[in-house]
Amino acid sequence: MGYVMRKLIVLCVAVLSNLLGWDALQSTAQVTSQLNDPKVVIVDVSEPDTYRKDGHIHGAYHTEFGAWRSAHEKHFLLKTPDEIQTHIRSLGINTDSNVILYGHLGAAKDLLSSSYIYWALRHSGVKNVAIMDGGLEQWKAEKRFVLHDDVKALEGNFTVQILPETVADMAYVKLNIGKIAMLDARASENYFGVTPSNGVERLGHIPGAASYPWTYSITPELKVKSTDVLKKIFSDGFGLKQNQQILVYCTGGLETSFNYFVLSGILGYTNVRLYDASMREWGNLQDTPLVQYKWEEFHPMSEVIK
Repeated sequence: MGYVMRKLIVLCVAVLSNLLGWDALQSTAQVTSQLNDPKVVIVDVSEPDTYRKDGHIHGAYHTEFGAWRSAHEKHFLLKTPDEIQTHIRSLGINTDSNVILYGHLGAAKDLLSSSYIYWALRHSGVKNVAIMDGGLEQWKAEKRFVLHDDVKALEGNFTVQILPETVADMAYVKLNIGKIAMLDARASENYFGVTPSNGVERLGHIPGAASYPWTYSITPELKVKSTDVLKKIFSDGFGLKQNQQILVYCTGGLETSFNYFVLSGILGYTNVRLYDASMREWGNLQDTPLVQYKWEEFHPMSEVIK
C-alpha cells in the first residue's frame, strides 16, 4: 500500500471518529486503523518485563499500575494531580490526544489495570480514552504483529483538569447512604460477609448497596459482554437511569473501576463516582456502618439530576 493511500485511510478514520464519536471500548480492527494517527496514543499497561517479553503493539508506550497510586495507611489512592500530570506527559499525551489502553490479559484481573487507568485519565480530564477489547491476547490470536523494543515518548503537553464529579471520598459516601444507588464490585461472598476481602478487617457491605461482581461484565474469554446485554443488566435489572447518581466501590478501587468503565464509558451513564479507597478504608474503621448476611437491592431513586 502506497504512502498516499495510507494517509488517506488515516484521514478517513479520523473523520469517521469525529462524526461517530469516540468508542470507550475498541476492537483490535479499530486500533489497527489508527496506528498511524498522530493524535492517537496507545499505552500498554502490563508489567515492564511482560511488555518486553510478550511484545507490544507497534508504537505503544508503557505504563504500569503502580505508577498511578500511592499508599495511605491501609488503603491506596490516586497520586496527586501534579504527579499524575508528570506521568501522563511522560506517555506523550497532549491536550488533543486520544488514548487507547490495553493489557496482556493472562488473567481476568489484568483487565483491572486498564480500567483503573481509564478512570484515572478521565478523572484527570483526558476526554477520549478507550480500552482495546481482548487485549494483546486477542491481538496475537489474530496474527497481528508485535514488537519487543522499548518505545520512548516525546513529552506531551497535557494539563490535568480534575473532574471532581468522578470520585468519592468517605464523607461523600456517608452523606449519601440510602439516598443514591451504590454498587459493590467484589465477589458475592465478600459482599454477603461470609468471606473477608483481602486487607479488610471487617465483613459485609455498605448499607443499601447492591451486589454486582465486576466479572459479570466479561465472558470466559475475557472479552466485554455485548452492549445490549450490559444495557439490560443495568437498565432493566437494576433500574438505573442514565443521569442517576451512582456510587461504585469494591475492595480497594480496582474491581470497581471496571464497573465504572462499563457504566460511564460503554453505556454512557453521566453521574458515576468511584470510591477510590473503598473497603480498604471503610472496612478497616470501627465506626463505619456495615451490613452482613443480607442481600440488598436499591429501588429507583427519587433524586435524579435534571
